Amino acid sequence: MKNRKILYAMLTTLLVTFVIASYSLAQYITNHKLELQSSSKIPYLKLTAKGEDSMQASVTSNLPKALENTKFVFKIKYKDCEVRNMVLEKHFNGSTLLNSKTQAQLDEIFKNQGYTVSNMSNSEIVFVSKSDRYSYSANRYFLGVYDNLVTIYKTDNNGDITAHKIFNSNVYAEDGNQKQYDFGAKDSGELQYIKINDLKEKDGLVEDLIYGRKYSKDIVGPQSIEVDQEYESGEFKTPEKAFDYARGLLKS
Repeated sequence: MKNRKILYAMLTTLLVTFVIASYSLAQYITNHKLELQSSSKIPYLKLTAKGEDSMQASVTSNLPKALENTKFVFKIKYKDCEVRNMVLEKHFNGSTLLNSKTQAQLDEIFKNQGYTVSNMSNSEIVFVSKSDRYSYSANRYFLGVYDNLVTIYKTDNNGDITAHKIFNSNVYAEDGNQKQYDFGAKDSGELQYIKINDLKEKDGLVEDLIYGRKYSKDIVGPQSIEVDQEYESGEFKTPEKAFDYARGLLKS
């Protein structure tokens, strides 16, 4: 009877010791970011540090991402109002170009166009470009940036951006004659696009292309100075004027 009590006491002590040791080992593994790894050659377990890549992958996999049915919204917040860039919305909504992209990746893609992610979920992503300039008037043409290229944009009755054409500085046909500019036609022949990265040395031009040319509100004046006002504000009633303005601006 006495020997049985001693045996029970020893077993109890061993059990308590085992529980304490198991708990301590688990805490040690957690605090030091370790994991148990079996060896294929020798039948025992060893402790190894968790790889930073696997930890980073775990974190990244939990971030919101653009999915196939994600809605993309592009807004420009000027000093006087907020408008939508329907050109970008039409291009990316319904496409797979941005699938699986995280917020950091999206910010990198659109940084040359001045946009950053404002709100993001798997169902909708809102991009915002914040400008300290004034908005362009309704039904006007102006210069901007599309996919890192100088572009002529058009606003609609509400001032939203609804159409665009990438600026092609090659205005000559194969016979050497200058072609008539057509905003709605697709350019052919040798395309001479202008990248904004090539305009860094032109003081303030890149910022004007990204954030807008209008530093003041519309000025009401005599009809005779209307053309000068167009060039001053960088917005034009016709695409031909916008094209000529672009040619002169980029050559200067």
